[in-house]
Amino acid sequence: MIRSEKGMTLIELVMVIIIIGIISGVAMKSMDSAIETGRIESTRKEMQALADAIVGNPDLLNNGNRIDFGYVGDVGSLPANLDALVSAPGGYTTWNGPYISNNFVESSDDYKKDAWGVDYQYSAGLTITSTGSGSNITKRLASDAADLTSNSIRGVVLDAGSIPPGTHYSEVEISIDYPDGAGSTTGTTVNPAAGGNYALTGLPIGNHTVTAVYTTTNDTVISYVTVPPRSHVVNNIRFGYSLWAESGGSSGSGVEYVSGSATTTGGGSDVEFDITNNTGSSITIDWLKAEYTHSPDAYYERVRWNNASVANQTNPRYGSGDTAGFSTGKSIGDGATVTIKMQNFNTSQSGGGSNADMSGTTFTVTFSDGSSITFSI
Repeated sequence: MIRSEKGMTLIELVMVIIIIGIISGVAMKSMDSAIETGRIESTRKEMQALADAIVGNPDLLNNGNRIDFGYVGDVGSLPANLDALVSAPGGYTTWNGPYISNNFVESSDDYKKDAWGVDYQYSAGLTITSTGSGSNITKRLASDAADLTSNSIRGVVLDAGSIPPGTHYSEVEISIDYPDGAGSTTGTTVNPAAGGNYALTGLPIGNHTVTAVYTTTNDTVISYVTVPPRSHVVNNIRFGYSLWAESGGSSGSGVEYVSGSATTTGGGSDVEFDITNNTGSSITIDWLKAEYTHSPDAYYERVRWNNASVANQTNPRYGSGDTAGFSTGKSIGDGATVTIKMQNFNTSQSGGGSNADMSGTTFTVTFSDGSSITFSI
């Protein structure tokens, strides 16, 4: 039998080559896309590592307390450049780096380059930027530098009988040492008010030690306080002995809720309640923090103090656990009563949404003097 075998024509061969070329082109484009995606993800991870090196990793905890605050926590300021993360600036004794682990650094300056080999853009600011992809990839460290370097610790000093210092206030010294932002440390010492209120301000993030001494007897209380970004931490101090029963101080505990005063207005979207001062002296309130549970989540826009607006924020609105800082400190005299209004509760944190009816909600409100009240509407 004679078998006839037919080969490929030139046209068929050309068509096969064209098809192979098309398939190869598609495969190359897919490969290029995968490589680019990998570089983007790698760069994002590196930028997060740099951010953690600068401001710390909030997920590193010990017994529930944050222990990592990075370069800013040790030095008290943002680094001038990325070199400061691996080499101490001259004369910086509080520097405790390097802040980037060895498994991150593949070469001496790899930590300063993105996945395309282009240097990150950073110069003592709040952002790290990668430009290697042709478009910017940005990692923000904080909303404002003050969130990292200008926080506060506030509270009330009382003795074992819940008596504030009264006439002995000048004999109580509350001190703190913290990094000064230039490689060394500085200290602040304050006296509380007669009613026991004190404030330590201008503090960088980090774990700080607050020491309270009643100089007359040398009784001492030491507190270890964690200061996260953008915070007004409440640290109440109580001595272990009855020191001031005859000092003229009142045994009050600070701001108190006026029973039965809480109500809602505006269809439930405004919350109103009264507070009174029982400390024995005038106090100044600089902020409040309201904590509550509502479904769906609810956010408020404004705080009024006796009908005067003292805090106003619409984008984003204040939420449960947020600190509403007052535009000016508000004074409340001993025995005086003030009406607080939290207005315009909404189901959206920024724009849109609908009014939230806060009826039936339980609130816990903490004030800058360290006082805390709880009420239900």
